[in-house]
Amino acid sequence: MSEEQQVGDDKEGQVDDDKEQATGDGQVEERVFQTEVQQLLHLLIHSLYTQKEIFLRELVSNASDALDKIHHRSLTDKNVLDLDAELEIEVEVASSNKVLTIRDRGIGMTRDEVNQNIGTIARSGSAEFAKQMADADDEEKKVQLIGQFGVGFYSVFMVADRVVLTTRSADPDAEAVMWESTGDGAYTLAKADKAERGTEIKIYIRSDCEEFLDAQTLEGVIRKHSDFVSYPIKVAGKQVNDTAALWTRPRNEITDEQYNEFYTHLTGDTDEPLAREHVAVDVPIQFYSVLFIPKHSPAQWLFNPEPKISLNLHVKRVFIQDDCKELLPLWLRFVRGVVDCDDLPLNVSRENLQQNPVIAKIRQTLVRRVLGMLQSMVKKDEEKYLTFWRAYGQVLKEGVSMEVEHKDQLAGLLRYHTSLEDDADSYISLQTYIDRIQDEQEKIYYLAGENKEAIAQSPLLETFRKRGLEVLYLDEPVDEWVIQGLQKFAEKEFQAVDAADLDLAADEDEVKLEGVDDEQKAETIELIAFLKKKLEGRVSDVAESKRLTDSPCVLVAPQGGMSQNMERLMHMADREFKSGQRLLEINPKHEIIRNMGAVLKRDRDSDQLNNWAHFLVDFVLLGEGKVEDPQRVGKTLQSIMGVATASAAEETKES
Repeated sequence: MSEEQQVGDDKEGQVDDDKEQATGDGQVEERVFQTEVQQLLHLLIHSLYTQKEIFLRELVSNASDALDKIHHRSLTDKNVLDLDAELEIEVEVASSNKVLTIRDRGIGMTRDEVNQNIGTIARSGSAEFAKQMADADDEEKKVQLIGQFGVGFYSVFMVADRVVLTTRSADPDAEAVMWESTGDGAYTLAKADKAERGTEIKIYIRSDCEEFLDAQTLEGVIRKHSDFVSYPIKVAGKQVNDTAALWTRPRNEITDEQYNEFYTHLTGDTDEPLAREHVAVDVPIQFYSVLFIPKHSPAQWLFNPEPKISLNLHVKRVFIQDDCKELLPLWLRFVRGVVDCDDLPLNVSRENLQQNPVIAKIRQTLVRRVLGMLQSMVKKDEEKYLTFWRAYGQVLKEGVSMEVEHKDQLAGLLRYHTSLEDDADSYISLQTYIDRIQDEQEKIYYLAGENKEAIAQSPLLETFRKRGLEVLYLDEPVDEWVIQGLQKFAEKEFQAVDAADLDLAADEDEVKLEGVDDEQKAETIELIAFLKKKLEGRVSDVAESKRLTDSPCVLVAPQGGMSQNMERLMHMADREFKSGQRLLEINPKHEIIRNMGAVLKRDRDSDQLNNWAHFLVDFVLLGEGKVEDPQRVGKTLQSIMGVATASAAEETKES
C-alpha cells in the first residue's frame, strides 16, 4: 500500500484495544488487531512460498509513489521539508545483524497517517481477503490478491521477524514517528528522532530468507520487477535500474515481460492484461501513453456511484494525478495506464485541465486508439474479445447513448444473446444478425427483460420461433438506451416485439385463424368487447393477437408507451414512479379463450367470467414474477382448483 493510500475506512481493521502510555520520549501507543485480522496476517505470512520476493517489489512501489507525491507537491509548495533532497530509493544490507533497509526521501507520513494507512489492513475487507486467500488454489492467484486488497506492505512479513518503520512528513512542523511490529497482530507507535523527511524501513530478515541479504539477489529482483521505476534505485550505493520512463522508450526495446511488470506496478494486478497499446505522438502535440485493458476488474470499481478514470497523468515525466477524468470518457473506465505530455505546464490544475485544448486532443487520440485496440481484437481473436465483452460489455454500451461521435464504431462492437443461440455463453454481433436475416425481414427484432432466462420464456417469442425469426435479448439495464441511441443498424430499424404496434407485414398470412369458423370469430369479437368493459382501469385496451401461438394472452406496451422492462428500471430508480396500463392481447385459437367465448354467449352474467377476465391479466403478471392483488389471485386459483378437483372426483366415480 502506498504511504497515502486510504485504507482506514474498513471497520474490520479497527482495533479491539488501544493503549497509550507516557514515557520520557513521548507517547507510545500499543495496538492489538481483531482476531480476524490476526488470522489474515497469518494467511499472508504463511500462504506464499516461492513468491517471497514480491515484498521488495511492493516496498519499492510504495517508495516510488511517495517520491511521485513529493515531486508534484514541491512544484507549487516551496515550504516542504528538505526541498532539495535527492529523489531516490536506497537499499542497504547489514549482513552482520541480518537487517535489510529500504529508504526514500518521499512525502513521508504523520503519526495520524501512519495509524490510518499502515495500522489498518485490507481496505476492501479483511474477512473477504482472508476468505479469498484461503480459497486461492495457486500462488499466482494469492499474489494477485495482495494487489487487489491493498495489503502489499504487509507482504514484508513473509521474510521478516520484525519490521521497524520510521517516517517523517514533508510538513515542516510534523514530528517523526516509529511504527514497529512482529506481524503477530499487534504493533506500536512512538515518537522518533529523524531529521529528514521520508520513510525508512528496517527489515529483520528471518533465518530461512537470508538470500535477501545478498546484494546480487536484490539487484536481480529489482531489475525483474522494478526496472521501470523512474527514480534511481541504489543497492549498496550502486544504481541498478534504468530510470528512463517505460512509456518514452521505443516499443521495439521493451519486452512483453517489461510491459507486464509495468502493468503490475501500475495496477497491483499480477495477471497479464488482456490487451495493451503503446502510443507515441509528436504532432500536433507531443505525448506518450501506455494503455492496458485488464482481464477483469472488481464490479465496485466499474459500477461505483462515482466512477473514475484510472489513468495516471504525467507532465514531462512528473506525476500530476492518478484519476484524470478528462483523458477518457467514463464508458472507457476499464482502461488502465499512463499518459505523459510535454505540452502541458507542470503546475497544471484540475480546473485548467477541463478547459485545456491539449487535453481534448489527447482524449480524442486515446479514444480512437482504444476503439482500434478492440476492433483489432475482434478481427484477430473473437474468443479473446468475448472475454473482454463478458467483463466490460455493459460499460462499453454506455458509450452509444453518451457519445454520438463513436456510435457507429461501438455498434460493431456490441454483442447479444439471441433466440437462436441456446448456449448461455454464446453472443452474436449485430452484423452477424444482419448476415443471417431472412430476405423479407425489414426490422431487427429485440425483447428486453431482467435476464436471459426470463426473456427466453416469454410468450411474446412464440410466433418468432415458429417462423425462425431471430430476436435479440436485451438483458442488461443499459440495453434499451443503447437501442434508442442507435435507432438502426445496416439501414434496418430496431423493433421491440412487446410493442402494440408490431407489424409483421408479409408474414401475417401465417397467423390467420386456421380452423376458426365465423361463429367463433363472432364470439371472439364479443369476448373482446366484454373484456374491455370488465378490465377497464387495469388495461389500456384489449385486442386479438397476431403474435401468440401457444399462450392464451399477453400484455404489450401501448403505442408510444414504455416497455415493461423500462418501467421496471424506472421504478427501481424512483419508487414513486407510476406504471402505465398495457394492452391485453388474446389468442382466439387457444382453448381457454374459445371456452370463455362460448360461456359468454351462453351466460353474460356469469360470475366465473368476471373472475376469469381478471385472471387473464393476473396470469401474465404471474409469469412476469409479480402480482397486483395476491388475495384476488388466491381466491381465483381456489375456485379453479375447486372446479377441477370436483370434475376429477366425478370422473373417478363414473369409472
